[in-house]
Amino acid sequence: MNPADLRVRNFRLFPADAPLGEREQAQTIDLDRTALLLVDVYHAAADPTARELVHGAWDVEFAQIIERGLTPLLAAARGAGLPVIYAMNAAPLVALGQSPYGWSFRESLGFDPEQDFAEPEVDPLEFKRGELVQLTIPDTLKPEPGDYYVRKHTYSGFAATRLETLLRNLDVRTLIVAGFATDCCVLFTIADATFRGFQSILVRDCTLGSELPSEIDSFANTHRTITQIESFLAVSALSADVIETLAVAQGKKRHAP
Repeated sequence: MNPADLRVRNFRLFPADAPLGEREQAQTIDLDRTALLLVDVYHAAADPTARELVHGAWDVEFAQIIERGLTPLLAAARGAGLPVIYAMNAAPLVALGQSPYGWSFRESLGFDPEQDFAEPEVDPLEFKRGELVQLTIPDTLKPEPGDYYVRKHTYSGFAATRLETLLRNLDVRTLIVAGFATDCCVLFTIADATFRGFQSILVRDCTLGSELPSEIDSFANTHRTITQIESFLAVSALSADVIETLAVAQGKKRHAP
């Protein structure tokens, strides 16, 4: 066991007439049974501000999260020896266009997952092969040898994928979760993790939700969804606190007799 204390936050909805709200406390996690899970850390271009994916202001915030949060978080996780797992959208040949998921993408989000999630170097017997439309991972977040890459085909990283099998084989019980979008794939992946008995810790400054134009300046939906996750599913932490915890643990391990 490799215990480490991490500062986390949850939200207390009780008592009903005057909820206690946010509470921060130290939580002990076993780093030997912890992994970093990156959900949909892609954009429509290597430079997220060069090609609009969602909204100009959203894309700028996305780029800042990559630079100030996700890149150092990923480096810290690798430095501490945590497994790094990517759960990424994909276009397997499972008739996505005929599914409720495919309908939602077309009718509500305005694109086709069978086209937008194509990849140039996949087995064409299993996946839609084509030029990248959306699935460009920023250079500082690209997978490295030894990382794990799980292709998903709905909002949850667990639904009909290899993710749970991978976590069981790695003996992982705690997931440090970051990525996009907070109110969709991150939310449903954390929910499924909770339902399967895994503990999740959302890195709340390394995620971003879908936003209406009227709320894009405040990122109100992102904050609401983080509160929802903290209320019902998991605790959250700041990337700086996760990085510090991993650095302290790495230092102790390096200087252990």
